[in-house]
This record gives sequence, structure tokens and C-alpha cells, in this order.
Amino acid sequence: METNLMEVARYLGIDACFFTVPGLTLISFGDPDTHSSETHIVRASEGYDMHRLEQVNQISRQVRKGRGSVHESIRKIEALLAATPQYSWYVRVLICFAQSFCVSATLFQGSWYESLLAGALGLMVGAVEILGAEHPTLGYLLNVIPPMIVSIVTTLLSDRVCFAAVPMAATINLLPGLSLAMSMLELSSSNIICGAVRLISATMTSFVIGWSISVGRSLGMAARGWTEKTEGFSSYSSCNGLSMWWWFLFVPLGSIGFSIWFKVHWRRWPATIVAAAIGLVIQTYCDRIHVLRPISAGIGSFAVGVFSAVYGRVLCSASSADIVFVGIIQLVPGSTGVRSFVSLLSEELSASSLTMSMLSTSISIAVGLLLSNGVMYSEHRRFKLGSF
Repeated sequence: METNLMEVARYLGIDACFFTVPGLTLISFGDPDTHSSETHIVRASEGYDMHRLEQVNQISRQVRKGRGSVHESIRKIEALLAATPQYSWYVRVLICFAQSFCVSATLFQGSWYESLLAGALGLMVGAVEILGAEHPTLGYLLNVIPPMIVSIVTTLLSDRVCFAAVPMAATINLLPGLSLAMSMLELSSSNIICGAVRLISATMTSFVIGWSISVGRSLGMAARGWTEKTEGFSSYSSCNGLSMWWWFLFVPLGSIGFSIWFKVHWRRWPATIVAAAIGLVIQTYCDRIHVLRPISAGIGSFAVGVFSAVYGRVLCSASSADIVFVGIIQLVPGSTGVRSFVSLLSEELSASSLTMSMLSTSISIAVGLLLSNGVMYSEHRRFKLGSF
């Protein structure tokens, strides 16, 4: 998005620099005659709307190609912002159940009990997240209150469920995995300022969520009258998960859930399902081969990037950023980062290894996407479809 904006600015003869951080867009305007600059901070609402993002990029491309005026483009953007949302708020809340349920079963080895509990708690987290976008005071506590409630409830029911399979799945939309992966992608492409800001923001978000889960665990144990600390409670390796044959159902459902949450148009759902399946299957297979385990996420993201580029070239109608977005969502290391801070606060020895795994996975995903972009690069397609 920043690339298209800068190209439009250059077309209009404006010396401008754009970069974004979560919730903010910073625009710096420069006057080449007076050598002065002016920076404006535009506060953006939280969340993603991939369909509208594609429409905005289409408008910017028309301006860049000289097929539309600036005033006409502004009117189109205003009409786009005033249009009815593609998915109602209650649909997005309800889909959180499917997201958390499927993620618990596929990524965190949850059984039927853990997955159902994660889905129910995911409804609560989704409702609070949508309310937080409308009420800033609640939004400031979004990474504190919901994870703490999830951790307390899971601890109270820990006699019947495996603790580690629930909190991460229930708070899947809060985990900063995408920000971590994007920060490494931007740092790798020499966008130092934006990448560093994203990395610090994602790290602090991981710490806050990990702290909330750890405090919720302690409060739940106090309510049950337990005094002994359970070692390794953040590791899901001891959970008895479902058969992987269920992935044929849960991966498509989870992909549709993420597509609705990130407001991807329904016509793109088949492509996002295929992309998510390709990434997750390749990563799972590579994890079983010792020499490929450190780069399994990178191989999966490379395959997702190549598939998305091929899909975009065949249709030649829109960019494939939303397909990549949903395709790598289950590869990003958000849960690993939170688990590392939970382990650190619990004084477990695995915290350092989890932190290194988080950074290694982020770098691997970034390299995989950059390689796929290099392999499938086309100057004509970039000019026609834009660049994200």
C-alpha cells in the first residue's frame, strides 16, 4: 500500500514518504524548494479490510496511470468508506468460534473438549475486540482482560481439559504473529524504521498477552486452592489431539473464518483455502524431517507465495495479497512468542529456546515470501496490479 501511495505522490509532483505502524499511518511531506518537511499522523481503526484495500489500490492505480483525477478518486474513496461493511459485526463475532475451534484442533493438539472450550471463549474475545475498536478505553485493555479471563476459566476447568490447547487458540486474533512476520519482511527489505517499530510493538504485545495468561493462571490456581506450580503448563506436547484426518474439515473452515475476519471477498475463499492448506501441509511435513525443521515455515510461505502469484497471473484481475495473508496466518509465530514470555514469567528453562524459535520462524517466513516474489517477479504485473 505504501508503494502505491508514494508512486501516486510522485505522479502528482509531491515529495512524500508514507509508512504505517499498527493503528497509525505517518505521512511526511517535503518541499523541495524550501527544503522543509512536515509530518502528519493519521490514526487508523484497528483490524484489516482486505477487500476494501484492494479497491483502494485499484483507485490509486487509476490515478497513477492517468485514467482518473485526484478529486474523482477522493469521491470514490469517500463512497467506499461510507459503504455497508461486507460482513456484519455479528457474523465476525460468530466466526470467532470456528476460528478458535479449528486452530485449537490443528495447531495446538486440542481434543473435542479443548476445541469447544476454545471456541466458546473465542466468541467472548471476538466480541471484546470488536467493541474495543469502537471504544478506545476498552481497546487499551484488549491484550490484558480477554487473555486473563480465558486463562482463569481454563485453569478452573483444567481437570477436564489440557490447559495449553485453549488460551492461544481462544486469543488467536490477538496474537502478534503477523506483525512479527511483517517486521522481519520489512527489515529484510531495508525498511528499517517501520520494521523496527513493528518488531518492538509485536514483542511488547506478546509480553502483555503472556503476562495476562500467567496472571490468569495464578488467579485460577488461587481460586481452586492449589499451591503447587505446574511445570510446562504452556506446552501442548502432552495434549491428546484429534486425528489429522480431521484437518480436511478444520483447515477449510478455519481458512473461511480468517477470510471473514479479515474481510476477504467470498469469491476469493477457494484460493485462500488452497493457500492455507498448501502452507500448513508443507510445514507439517517438513517439521517431521530434522534437517528441514528450522526452515519449515519458510518453505511453506514460499509455496504460498508462488501459488498466490500464479493464481493472480491466471486471473489477471486483482492482486493476491489477501491470499498470501490468509495462507500464512497459520504459519506465523504469534503463539510461540506468547508462550516464550509465559515460560519466562513461570521461570521455565524453555523460554530462551522459544524466543529463538519465534525469531527464526519470522525470518524464515520473510525469506520464503521474498524468494517467491523474486521467482515470480514481473514488472508488467507489478505495474498493472500494484505492489503491497
